[in-house]
Amino acid sequence: MPIAPMTNAVGIDLGTSTIKVTCGDMRYRIPSVIGTPNPGWTGMATDKSWLNNLIIDDDGTDVYIGELARLQSEIRKPLASEGKMKSVKNSVLALKAILSLIMKSTYEQFVISTGVPIATGVAESKELIKSLKGTHEIKVKNDATGEAKQMKILVENCFVMPEPYGTYWYTLKNSGVTTAVDSIIVDIGHGTTDILCMYKGNMMRAASGSLEEAVDSLTSALARAIQDKTGKIVRPFDLMMAIEKNKKNILVGGKAINIDSAMSQAVTSIADVIVDESNRLLNNLPPDAWIEKVIVCGGGAYVFGDYLRQAFFDANIVKKPEEVLTPPDAVMSNAIGFEMIAATKLKK
Repeated sequence: MPIAPMTNAVGIDLGTSTIKVTCGDMRYRIPSVIGTPNPGWTGMATDKSWLNNLIIDDDGTDVYIGELARLQSEIRKPLASEGKMKSVKNSVLALKAILSLIMKSTYEQFVISTGVPIATGVAESKELIKSLKGTHEIKVKNDATGEAKQMKILVENCFVMPEPYGTYWYTLKNSGVTTAVDSIIVDIGHGTTDILCMYKGNMMRAASGSLEEAVDSLTSALARAIQDKTGKIVRPFDLMMAIEKNKKNILVGGKAINIDSAMSQAVTSIADVIVDESNRLLNNLPPDAWIEKVIVCGGGAYVFGDYLRQAFFDANIVKKPEEVLTPPDAVMSNAIGFEMIAATKLKK
């Protein structure tokens, strides 16, 4: 069946902490979690957006999606952890709910390109493609307003690849490079760091891998340092906002605490582990491989980027620090790249 002109190209990055979605001018970041319903007050939330109050009907059972699950569910199920997708069924359920957010009518067609954590197996990736392709009925509800919608989608085609490949595609297309270059893409997420090695345009399995050292390793280290200094317990997750805003002073127990020294120490330690693992993986590339670019993306790119630029140069992985790049929107770059791939498939 030929793809109709109305078909939308969608890029999705199914990460360990958040799902990133792009389609045209729409961009969403959604916690990568689903959860069980928690009956209680309704209509009381000040935020009544569909994005943060999303419920999907799963064969007669309500399932909380994203932010609603993170905040309100007592039992939460992560869609990805330990560098891989946990459940194809749960992932498909979440993705169908998310597709409803970008729909402008009750029936739409899609070509989807999705990135999954790098340790996800080939069998799981094929199962995800098989489960997403085809026609789906979607019933969603807004927990804050009670509004319900019933929709139908046709996924004409679906492509599943390791998450960092989206940034590789996006970076090369953005820089006007027309031929594949040997590269390392380091995707520093909240829960894991994915490392993808590219050789002559091919994704090299033996030279790619996943690390537990990531942004939450940094927040955990900072939380321990703060507790040692003040005796106060700070949840690592609560430090995320301060890190994203590049704050050097935070308020703990009514007192301002400078975290600059602890931050530098933790960043150095974690970044060194990332470079060491990258070096180890490079040993699995053919001898004629020549790394021209190291691309650092993900939420941790802004925290670790400057140090990694120098560290990759010092490790002789690149010939000059300028060969270590960070894309303009490092958090969304995987999803943007996958949307570009989907659009290419759409044209064909």
